[in-house]
Amino acid sequence: MRLAAAIYWYQKGEIYQEKAAHIAGLNSRDFLVALVREQVDVFAVNFDNLEQELNRG
Repeated sequence: MRLAAAIYWYQKGEIYQEKAAHIAGLNSRDFLVALVREQVDVFAVNFDNLEQELNRG
């Protein structure tokens, strides 16, 4: 149940990968494996944040 919640919040962009792994009770590597197994995009990009970063540079 903790893994499912962590994946859900991670997909919504509410938490970052390291925090999601902690919630799931996994290390970062095992959380990445779980994301791949569940066919979740590992490299989620928040385009609003990306645009802000590009505008700063």
